[in-house]
Amino acid sequence: MVIFIFTASSFSAFAQQKTEEKKDSFFLAKKKGILGRIGRSISRKDAPVVPELTVDAFKQFHGKIIRHIIIKPVPFNYALGDSVPLKNNFPTKVANALHLNSTTELIRKNLFFKEGQQFYALQIADNDRFLRTLEYLRDAIIKVTPAEDSNDSVDVIVLTRDVFSIGGKLSVSSADNADAEISEENFAGSGNKLTLLGLYDKERKPNYGIGAEYMHRNIRGSFINWANGFQTYRSAFNSGREEERSVYTKLERPMVSRYTTFTGALEVSYNETNNSYISDSLYKSDFKYSYFNADFWIGYNFSRKRSKLKDEANELRHFVAFRSFFNTFYNVPDKFNGTYNYLYADINGFLTSYSIYRQNFYRTNFIYGFGRNEDVPVGIKAGVIGGYINKQGARRGYYGAEVEWNRFSKAGCLHAYTLRIGGFAQKDGLEDVDVLANFNHFTKLKTLNQHWFNRNFLNVSYTRQMNHLLNEPLFLNSEFGLPYYRRGLLEGEMRTSVKMESVFYHMKKFLGFRFAPFAFTDFTLFQLRGESLKKSIGFPAIGAGVRTRNENLVFGTMELRGYYLPRPLEGMRDWKIEVSTKLQFKYNSNFVRRPDFVSPN
Repeated sequence: MVIFIFTASSFSAFAQQKTEEKKDSFFLAKKKGILGRIGRSISRKDAPVVPELTVDAFKQFHGKIIRHIIIKPVPFNYALGDSVPLKNNFPTKVANALHLNSTTELIRKNLFFKEGQQFYALQIADNDRFLRTLEYLRDAIIKVTPAEDSNDSVDVIVLTRDVFSIGGKLSVSSADNADAEISEENFAGSGNKLTLLGLYDKERKPNYGIGAEYMHRNIRGSFINWANGFQTYRSAFNSGREEERSVYTKLERPMVSRYTTFTGALEVSYNETNNSYISDSLYKSDFKYSYFNADFWIGYNFSRKRSKLKDEANELRHFVAFRSFFNTFYNVPDKFNGTYNYLYADINGFLTSYSIYRQNFYRTNFIYGFGRNEDVPVGIKAGVIGGYINKQGARRGYYGAEVEWNRFSKAGCLHAYTLRIGGFAQKDGLEDVDVLANFNHFTKLKTLNQHWFNRNFLNVSYTRQMNHLLNEPLFLNSEFGLPYYRRGLLEGEMRTSVKMESVFYHMKKFLGFRFAPFAFTDFTLFQLRGESLKKSIGFPAIGAGVRTRNENLVFGTMELRGYYLPRPLEGMRDWKIEVSTKLQFKYNSNFVRRPDFVSPN
C-alpha cells in the first residue's frame, strides 16, 4: 500500500481542480508592453504540441544584442500560458504557505547568457531545454521580442513555473513494516535538495533504519552539483534485504550545453552489510560483504572553440573523455573466499573515448509526460572506447564502439536506434564480448476525441554474449528482456525481445491528477548458455494497467500494473499485480556520457 505523506499535496491538487472550474485568460496576457505580448503569444492548454525544433524560434534573432533579460517566475498553481484562477481559495493559500517559489536570482544563476552579450540561437535553445530539466521547475519557456526603438537589440523573457517541490511516500506492507521518505527539491527556495528517509521493520535488528541526502546544485553558478548522503538500510545486492549501510559523496558537472567546455564527475562510496535478519553463521557464509568504490571521469568538448556566431545546428561536434575507477572488496561471503564470483570481483582500470555527435531537440508532449513540455533529441552520436582493466588479477584491454540515431519521420513518428559492441582482448582473442542492438518506435499522437489521446510504442532489442568468462551473465530479467522474472533464475547467450504498448491519455483531471490506461504484450526469445539456438525458449507476457501523475507535484509517475506469464518458472506465480511509485519517465537527453562498458542487462 502506498500513501503520499504530505497533506499539502492534496491541498495543491484540490486547489488546482477548483481553479479549473472558473478560468480567465493567462495573467500575463492582460499586461501591457513586452510581457503582455509574450503572454498572448503563448496562451495555450495542455493540448498536443506539433513537434518543433527548439532552435527554430530563436534563429531570426541570431547575432543581435541582448538588451534586457526579464525573469518571470510563475507560482506552481498557475499554468504557463494557460488560465489563472479568479480567486485564491483556502487550499491554494495552504499550499502556497508551504511552498517557496523559485526566486529570480535562482533562475538567473541557471542562465547561459547575460545582458549586453550577443544573442546566439543555439546557446539560447540549449538553455531553454536545460531549464526544463531542473527538478523544481514544472515548465520553462524562453521568449524573445525585438527591443523597442532598436534594430539590433532584443529583450529576452524567461518564464518559469514551479512544481510543488515537497514530496514523499509512505510504503506500508503490514502493521509491522513501514518505509518513509520525505524530500524537498527546492530547499528554502535555493534550488538545493534535502531528503530524509526512515524504516520500521519489526523483524529487523535493529528494527529501524535512517538515511539522508543533501545536494547542493549549481554551486556559485558553476553548474557543479555536490551530493552527500548516507543510509543504514539499503537493499543488499545479493539478498535484497534492507541491511546494507552506505555513505557516499558525489561531485558532478553535467554537459548542460553543446558549448560546455568540461564535464565530468567524481563519486566515492563505502558500503557494507550488517546482519539484521538471519543467523550469524548463515549471514557470514552467504551474504556478508563490504567494499569501497571510487569513480572519476572528465570530458573535453571541442565544440566550445567554434564561433557561436557562425555555428550551425547540423555541425558535427567532437568530444573526448577519460575515466578511471577503483572498486575493492574488504569482505566477501565465506563460501566465496578463494573462489571467483563476478558479484564480488575487485576491478580497477581506465577507459578513454572519442565521440562525434550532431544533436538537436524537438519540443513536444505526451511522450512520457502527461502534457508538460518534453525535449526529444534528434541526430546522431557515434564513438569508440578503449582501455585497460584489471579484474580480480585478470589484466585485459577493452575495446568498444557505439552508435545512436534518433529521428522524426515525415509521418510524425519518432524512431530511435542504438547499437553497442564491446569486448576484452587477450592473446587468444576476444573474451566477454557483448553486443546490444535496440530499436524504439513511437507513433504520432492520435486525437480520439476531446478527452482522449493515444500513442503506441514498439521496442525491439537483440543482445548476445560471446566467450563469456568473468563478467555478468545475460539474464532474462532485464530492461531489454522481461523484468517480471527474478534475476539469476536463467543465464543465457542470446536474448531477443519484442515489446508493444498502447497508452491512452485522459485529459480530464481528478484532484489535479491525469490518468493514462495502458495495455502491453511482450515476448522474449532466450537461448540458454550451452544450448543451441534451435532450443531457444519463448517467454510471453501480457498485461494492462494505469499510470497517473500530477505535473504540478514533484512526485514521479505512479503506476498500477498487472500481468500474466503463460510460462512461469519454478517458484513463481503466473500472474502478479504491482504498484510502483516515483517512476521517472523522461527521455534520455544527454549530449554525451562517460566512457563505459556495454551493459547487457
